[in-house]
Amino acid sequence: MSARVVPLSYEGQAINFNADGWINATVAAARFDKVPNEWLRLGSTEEYIEKLASRMIESNTGKSRITLVTTRRGNTANSGTWLHPKLAVKFARWLSVDFEIWCDEQIDALVRGDQTKWQQARQQSAVGYRGLCDALAIAYEESGKTPQRHHFINEAKLINQVITGQFAGRNRDELSAHELVLVTLIEIRDVLLIGQGKDFAARKASLLRYVQSLTAKHLRSDAA
Repeated sequence: MSARVVPLSYEGQAINFNADGWINATVAAARFDKVPNEWLRLGSTEEYIEKLASRMIESNTGKSRITLVTTRRGNTANSGTWLHPKLAVKFARWLSVDFEIWCDEQIDALVRGDQTKWQQARQQSAVGYRGLCDALAIAYEESGKTPQRHHFINEAKLINQVITGQFAGRNRDELSAHELVLVTLIEIRDVLLIGQGKDFAARKASLLRYVQSLTAKHLRSDAA
């Protein structure tokens, strides 16, 4: 199961999927004041899961076991009970017919079209970070200093801070394509600032203004 969480809006509330079409059943059920175990304990559900798993094993030569339900503990976007896409729509039907139709549409879009777009954005962000590290290394070397590992880590955290407000690392494999594009744009701007000889504090202030301008443009675009 992919680790990348894809939050999608259903009637103004985020429902978490992943890039493979799995749904966070805990988050979805909470929207309807229910919990996944209520559905998973139903006799009809147990029978369906058993027969579905057997059918999938038959069609996947060499596999002796199929995972359709998994639970992740903790307090992150990955936490909760996750259901395989082949279970997700049936589960959604138990919650609401409207939600079932919506889930079917989202899963189809994720499985068919989102992956290529995300992979391209992920590759661009990786190239952007490499360029950022190169620029930082050159700046330190030109000032007679040796760049250390924590310098590159702190620069990555700076990028995250101007976006999220938190000076901390983020797993880019869990970001959406839109978030990855934003990261890449800020990395490119940071390279320019490093080339101008701006110090850490000055880069932070400039990048914060840049993020604000990008956000304002995005809001104007949405309103148009």
